[in-house]
Amino acid sequence: MKRAFLLLGLVSAGIFANAQDRFFARTYNSNVLTKGSVDLEFWHTSRFGHKDQFFHAQDQRLEVEFGLGGNVQTAFYLNHFQKRLSTTTDGTTSSSELGFSNEWKVKLADPSANKIGVALYGEWGLKGGDELELETKLILDKYVGKNLFAFNGVLEYEKEFEWEDGSVKSSGYELPVELDFAYMYNISKSFGLGFEIRNHNAIEKGDGWKNSVLFGGPTINYRGNRWFVIANYQPQWTNIRKTSYSPDNKVLDDNERAEARVLVGISL
Repeated sequence: MKRAFLLLGLVSAGIFANAQDRFFARTYNSNVLTKGSVDLEFWHTSRFGHKDQFFHAQDQRLEVEFGLGGNVQTAFYLNHFQKRLSTTTDGTTSSSELGFSNEWKVKLADPSANKIGVALYGEWGLKGGDELELETKLILDKYVGKNLFAFNGVLEYEKEFEWEDGSVKSSGYELPVELDFAYMYNISKSFGLGFEIRNHNAIEKGDGWKNSVLFGGPTINYRGNRWFVIANYQPQWTNIRKTSYSPDNKVLDDNERAEARVLVGISL
């Protein structure tokens, strides 16, 4: 029995050794970079489709990750957010914002050596100069042979500020909660195929729990020894919590009909 578990561990290590710290487009793994390792990642996310309106948003992030040792890594992001939407039947308007964010990730248990992988994640960021974002994650994952399972519990805090009458003011905040589930079957050392499911819950000061939206779709991971490409497509499935703010089967004002994301990573 001990030999069987040892063999299973060696197989898993061989499959996952060249994969940096990411396998999914949205769901995080407990892996962290080794001390002195540096990864460069580029993200592109397209979000499209609002009810009775043309809407297309494009979010880009340039990320540099650093392995600090002691099962800790950090990363810095330069972010660009742009969107185009129709306000009348005659045309569209566009807007663009820049942002900066910094993440920290600590691995508490290894998914191969322990029964389950565990990590804690924190990120803070500024968007457009007038919005503060804080995000925390509980990350769980497990390797079973060629199969990878992952779960993230995510809590965010978003607050916008305005300059009014000579002082900074803010009227409220958003506190979205997200649950992410992911599975991947690694067909070979270089190629994995799976899916991700995302449950986004909109919670705002004064309005409470407004809706609970389910997204889900396939994820593809293709990787070499020092690089990876990940692609994911997630259409909106349904709204499982209908309220006076979101009475329909889908939420197509604050959320989109579908999102697509591509990540490209290189180990420097």
